[in-house]
Amino acid sequence: MSLNNTLQKTFLALLAGLILGLGPAQSVKAQFFGISLDTAIGYSAAKKGVIGGSVGITHPIPLVPNIGFSTLAFEELEEQQSTDASTQISMETKNKLSTINVFYNVPFPVVSMSLGFGYGTFKSQTTLTYLKNNVHQGTSPDSIKEQSIPVAEGFIHVGLPFWNIIEFHIGYHAFSAAAVQRDKGRSLDISGISGIDFKKVNYSGGMSTIGIQLAF
Repeated sequence: MSLNNTLQKTFLALLAGLILGLGPAQSVKAQFFGISLDTAIGYSAAKKGVIGGSVGITHPIPLVPNIGFSTLAFEELEEQQSTDASTQISMETKNKLSTINVFYNVPFPVVSMSLGFGYGTFKSQTTLTYLKNNVHQGTSPDSIKEQSIPVAEGFIHVGLPFWNIIEFHIGYHAFSAAAVQRDKGRSLDISGISGIDFKKVNYSGGMSTIGIQLAF
């Protein structure tokens, strides 16, 4: 079973648990200023673990959007061997995205729901390491500034409120960004290396979160 499928099933199970375990239906109303804290439990475009989440500031003023911030960081490591069996390229990519977002609390029976969108930057830095006959030939770190890409965000949070002052919720943040050219800006001469794929990589994907909201 793939990591993406596991995350999707976990998210759906949490959502079903929230809805089925609520008890008597009631109308949820935002009555206080509050802060929402969410941590990432996975990202569909990352092969390994991620660090990040989101923070939101809520208020009871009608029609005025709430404001928040999302961030996510993860690393990728890929090793490829050229058509010359003695030559190998290692690509270590560090990725970080951050967005500023606005969101609305949607009146909904039984559960609380928030819908939002945001915009920010996706930064990617790939370090190319060239090995020949297992001997280190050189390393080429790219410039992060050359790999700064706009990213758009859309998200939904569904939560279970208690006593109008605390809420437990799950969320899903979809991020969309242009593809990253991993060998862009390299200083290492790889013109004589064949069979290595430096194709563009698209790190657009979905971040699943769990969190809590506290009202004051």
